[in-house]
Amino acid sequence: MPPEIQEVVVLGFTDAIGVMLAGARENAVSILTQWALMQGGQSHARVVSCQDALPTAQAALINATAAHALDYDDFAFSNHPSAVLVPTILAVADARPASGATMARAYAVGYEVWADLFLREKDLYYDKGWHPTAILGTVGAAAAAAVVQGLSATQTRHALALAASSAGGIFENFGTMAKPYHGGRAASAGVTAAAMAACGLEASATALEGRHGLLRAFSPLGNVDLLSPIHRGDNWHISARRLNIKKYPVVGAAQRSIDAVLELNQRTRIDPTQVEKMVALISERHAAVMPYHLPQNALEAKFSLEFAIASALRHNAVGFNELQDAVVLDPAMQALMRCITLETTSAFEPDWRDAAPFDQVTLHLRDGTKVSTSQVRRATGHADTPLPAADVHAKFMGCVRHAKVDTAAGERLYQSLQQLVSLSGAVDIRLPVIN
Repeated sequence: MPPEIQEVVVLGFTDAIGVMLAGARENAVSILTQWALMQGGQSHARVVSCQDALPTAQAALINATAAHALDYDDFAFSNHPSAVLVPTILAVADARPASGATMARAYAVGYEVWADLFLREKDLYYDKGWHPTAILGTVGAAAAAAVVQGLSATQTRHALALAASSAGGIFENFGTMAKPYHGGRAASAGVTAAAMAACGLEASATALEGRHGLLRAFSPLGNVDLLSPIHRGDNWHISARRLNIKKYPVVGAAQRSIDAVLELNQRTRIDPTQVEKMVALISERHAAVMPYHLPQNALEAKFSLEFAIASALRHNAVGFNELQDAVVLDPAMQALMRCITLETTSAFEPDWRDAAPFDQVTLHLRDGTKVSTSQVRRATGHADTPLPAADVHAKFMGCVRHAKVDTAAGERLYQSLQQLVSLSGAVDIRLPVIN
């Protein structure tokens, strides 16, 4: 595996497992864990939310939901690859021992399949009401599971086709427990599809690209590229697009505006009570994934640009402490959010088709003064402006502390993940249980 790809894979495993620990106590995870324990079945794989091992597909469901529960997980090409792929790989590798090198290769293959499918679509899945992680994550997870299981090319083809028949997840469920469940369901469906294909279940050879296949079926306007060949050789999507690591536990579309306001705070701290109005410049596509303009709980706040800006201005932070119902409902926060309007643009960043050329927030103060933040083109943590290794480590250990995991155990886990490709198997990734 080329070093630049190995670096992305290790980063993906590290970020996903960190946020998986942090999300293990979220209500959606607890409820799904209770449901899974009621189902019974053979216990093959570990989960972060209880001592009992679970059937492989259910373990993938629980851990992927935990990884996506805080919306703190990484993203790439407008999807959440690591939160789905890493729990998928861990669950299958618990049940069928596989080396660290095999797990790394499974991640890379899952990423490539997923990215290739998504990048063929010209329009926005959200416009049709679809959550792309829930649609295409099933197929990416099946590809990753197929590698861990050692499936043949024919079996893998059937696994991808079976996963396509489990695709689905609606945008309307953003801001509820169902949103992280989308990631869990994608992982579970991928694991199930690969296992069924291994047992001999067959499906269409053109389930992805066929006339009635997945890509055409979900395409908002039918503008999907079915003619370009799958790239080969050194032209890997994972090398070009890498991963965007979030500094803040909210939707990726809000990260640039948060950076802008926090940078303004460093230059000149503005009293929030003196703000008459704020105008946030953002792309139409990013605005579309933040529908909660006056959120009433922490789940909704994760998809609210108004909350992100208000929290950054008032609290000089957007983190675990701020993503609390009491903070969201604070009358001062509610009043500040009412002062914010969005100014959307259809202009897009050439190398990031969902984003505006830059995001910026302009504050109008009661004394008539107007103050603008810097124009932010890349959020800190974007693949083009990556977090330093020390900040990646700090985020991981912050998740460890949030999960109330022993610091020394968290540090050992972090260090083991940095050696992923040399591990003997998933057993060397010692996941703590978060009760």
